[in-house]
Amino acid sequence: MGEIKNGYASEIEGMHESLKALNTLLHGDATLSVFQRATIKAKINRLVEYISYFELTETLLHQFKDIAPEMYDEIDALNDNTGQPVFVFVRFVSELEMQRGAAGTTNLNHIENDRNIYQSEYGIRTVSVKIASVTKALTLLAHEFGHVSYQVRHLATYLGYYATSYQNETFNSKLIGHNSNDPTGVKASEYENLFRQQYSGFLKNTSNKMENPLAFLHGIQKTYARMN
Repeated sequence: MGEIKNGYASEIEGMHESLKALNTLLHGDATLSVFQRATIKAKINRLVEYISYFELTETLLHQFKDIAPEMYDEIDALNDNTGQPVFVFVRFVSELEMQRGAAGTTNLNHIENDRNIYQSEYGIRTVSVKIASVTKALTLLAHEFGHVSYQVRHLATYLGYYATSYQNETFNSKLIGHNSNDPTGVKASEYENLFRQQYSGFLKNTSNKMENPLAFLHGIQKTYARMN
């Protein structure tokens, strides 16, 4: 079976270990110079940022599953057109990390010898999704899941369509993936609209408060700041 995965998870254990070691050094070594302390604190801040985005991604993926379980389960068990499982790695990131001003992206790539088999920075038969940590982050994720659903199952065909339809578009064109005849864009819009409906119904039938991503990040970072 494929699976939706937290894109930060593979490094999170090492990040926690590094954070613990740096805190021990910072508070346990009285001989550190001002420069050394500043360097350690900067490293701690980078680790805390990584851990914060890991925890945000975990929380938002759980929220998405609560709101739209059927959509989540579909992507969580996604196979390509060869019948093999595909893993979908999701990361919620800072708006500053996003390219071209996009709020959500799904990579489009294949292995060297087979245009039916997806590939991302996470390896063969993987997809990489990045979402800006904004108020509508879950809706953006639904939109990107629509792209994933179509592209994984029709990769070779879509690559041909993409090359023909967008050959005159610049890299930062927002039309890419969303012209009126683009099947993956149509699927993305369908998933986004369906999620909006399910989200509305979910909010009417629950007392659970959906966390604002930026508020969540701020809360995590404040917690770690008190620890340091």
